[in-house]
Amino acid sequence: MTSSEAMLGAKPIKVVDKLPSPEEVFNVPKLTWGNMITKVLGPAAIPLGMAIGSGEWLMGPAVTAAYGTGLFWLIWIAMILQTVYNCWWARMVVMTGEPINVLLARIPPKNLWSSLGAIFSFLRMFWPGWAAGAATGLMAIILGRIPGAAEAELVRWAGVALFLLCAFLISIGGKIEATLEIAMKILIIFILGALIFILIPLSVTPASLAASIQGSISIGYIPKGVDILLFAGWFAYIGDACAANADGSGYWRDKGYGTGSVVGFIPAVIGGKKIALSPLGAIFRITPENLAVWKRWERITYLDQWLIFFIGGILGMYLPCILVASLVPPGTTLPAWGIAAHVSNEFAARVGGAWGYYLVAVVGFAVLFSTQLGVTDRVTRIVTDVAWTTSEAIRKFARGDVRRFYYPFLAAYLVFGCAAMWLTAPLILLLIGANIVHFYGLWLIPALTYIDRKLLPKELRSPIWMVIVSWILWAFHLVLGIALLLYYGFGIKVF
Repeated sequence: MTSSEAMLGAKPIKVVDKLPSPEEVFNVPKLTWGNMITKVLGPAAIPLGMAIGSGEWLMGPAVTAAYGTGLFWLIWIAMILQTVYNCWWARMVVMTGEPINVLLARIPPKNLWSSLGAIFSFLRMFWPGWAAGAATGLMAIILGRIPGAAEAELVRWAGVALFLLCAFLISIGGKIEATLEIAMKILIIFILGALIFILIPLSVTPASLAASIQGSISIGYIPKGVDILLFAGWFAYIGDACAANADGSGYWRDKGYGTGSVVGFIPAVIGGKKIALSPLGAIFRITPENLAVWKRWERITYLDQWLIFFIGGILGMYLPCILVASLVPPGTTLPAWGIAAHVSNEFAARVGGAWGYYLVAVVGFAVLFSTQLGVTDRVTRIVTDVAWTTSEAIRKFARGDVRRFYYPFLAAYLVFGCAAMWLTAPLILLLIGANIVHFYGLWLIPALTYIDRKLLPKELRSPIWMVIVSWILWAFHLVLGIALLLYYGFGIKVF
């Protein structure tokens, strides 16, 4: 495949003469629903798996227990806004082969916005709290009850073990993205299957179902005196992370969508081999043939988002919240890391058997573990991608093998993460991380608009309605960001 270079914004980009077709990338004679499901679709499963453990299982149930079902209208609105926004940035990744935090380096001054994006992404996710939450769930399974102060040390060591397990899982296989995708699909099927076929049918009452429907159409309702940190953090983590969803965009490149197939990917250290990950993205030459292939990649990208992320995100948020609404009276404050165990006790009392306790505890453990698994890679991946594309010195040091940077950074992150198990206030730090999303989105969405409308060829710019919907999401970030600043800066409550 021949290529040349051209300037796109502040730095050059490769220009390939021929955009590979989906059949060429996935080595199939013809796309069918069978190979679409087994080979082609799937990157969206990784952020979905992370989402189910953050907003869906921690903040969603906490909000529902505290305030009831009146805020359910925000779930479907946020999911529609996020999915359209995801389609917007994903198409940029697929056409350039660059994750969003790398693509930002094309905005002058060179590398400033890329580095800023990596900092925001790192700050919102670096705390390994999901491993602590999963460890609490694991010990609840082993002990048959919610761990108490006497078991605090055991919970911490269990958290260390789970964190190390996450690191091991992203070290095996040919491609890290493929390993994560398989793991997340298994966890998602188990979690949603248990909720749909067992937990919800045995828990939901007519009253809670009616309240859930009413809450879904009560557009504009916000409880008076709502905890703004919890409320804004929950909204940020409906779906994956609102505007910050874009920091997981590297999975579409590594899957091989569009020009990602010619740029390269991050391979695993065990079972993988050295891959020449290009520091430059690639865009295709504008020809009728390439544009026809591009339209096919575009449809695949949209299908991945709507079929997996949107449907999974709707179910992943609604079902745990409806479960909590059916088992816990409004006004309840759930224990920070014992949500799964607390709901386990309530479900066991409802069904009259210990099996109910263990089922919910296992589901809760799977939910939180899936998030930590994704976070362990994403934190390392974001720093690696930005460092790899912006620093020739790092590429020389690594001798062209991106694993020589990815895995040493992962090792350093592991040391910090394991030590952090003995530090305090993990839930507060996770809530702060969730709310960083609002301030991240305030500049990220304008930056992506600049790339889309000013840098990309006019033939490849997104539909204007997609930009408008993304700016509606920006407006939510603006309102919640102002509410946070007014309350914590001046003591003024907006809601």
